Amino acid sequence: MNTKSKALKIGFNAVGFQSAWWLTVGGLVMGYPLLGPLAMTLYMITDHLTLTKKAQSEIRLILSAMLLGTIADTLFNVSGLISYAGGYSVAPFLAPLWITLMWGGFAATLNHSLSWIKPKPILGFIMGAIFGPLSYMAGAKFDALQFNMDMTLSLIILGLFWGISIPALVWLQNRFEGGSK
Repeated sequence: MNTKSKALKIGFNAVGFQSAWWLTVGGLVMGYPLLGPLAMTLYMITDHLTLTKKAQSEIRLILSAMLLGTIADTLFNVSGLISYAGGYSVAPFLAPLWITLMWGGFAATLNHSLSWIKPKPILGFIMGAIFGPLSYMAGAKFDALQFNMDMTLSLIILGLFWGISIPALVWLQNRFEGGSK
């Protein structure tokens, strides 16, 4: 793949995820809670069809991130740390579909627009510790979620969680690809 083609694909990956993120939050705010899950699903399918060379390992990473992220955000919800808009009426304690799909969309960036972070676990931790909480704060500003505890404590918990999550997802991807990094 030539440099220009690779740059376009990486750009599509980054812009696609960010666009789906904004459509998710905007859909919740405007009363269209399924807009985000639809946008994120279309992003992941399109991204997967155009960028992925190692399809099986990337699908495993995306599904694993969706499962682990749903468990984590469900724990955040059950513990009272965060409340989410657009949840399930039959199981309000579960993290909503849109957050599950955001986890999958984020995982889809790890081999493409965020691939530069893979060999740098300390930087992955720092980036996760900073930008993970910032993403939740942005969601809160748009009423997609609400912090229920002290903001400082909430941001520390989210920072530690996301700081660990990025290197852990990279490790998991390496395992899926048969590596030992």
